[in-house]
Amino acid sequence: MSSQTLRPAQRIALTTLLETGQVTDAARAASVSRDTVHRWLREPLFLEHLRAAEAEALRALSRKLIALGSKATATVEATMDDMEIPASVRLKAADTVLARLLQLRELVDFEQRLSGLEQRMEQMKGMSDEREERRL
Repeated sequence: MSSQTLRPAQRIALTTLLETGQVTDAARAASVSRDTVHRWLREPLFLEHLRAAEAEALRALSRKLIALGSKATATVEATMDDMEIPASVRLKAADTVLARLLQLRELVDFEQRLSGLEQRMEQMKGMSDEREERRL
């Protein structure tokens, strides 16, 4: 990320955009017009800071969701095992588990394939660089 910093009003607008997602709220909080916030949203420096802040917010949310994973799994398991709960609810819980399991498997498979492609691209780039050096 750039070493350049945002002005105080831009930092306020950025924080508010992250919290509410609303340009109107960001403009109000930063005491600027909506047009100003829209202009900032087209500026590379502001966008760079916004994207970095969004990425960190997603990482933080991901950590929270991971922490809740065990609790959610236990809740689904208890629901599936409780014969007092209607069969339709237990069936829905089982269906949810299976659907998420398949999604997770697809995601892991996709990540492995992507990683393999990235490694091959790096290898090809290295070979291309070697050929270029030999030509010179």
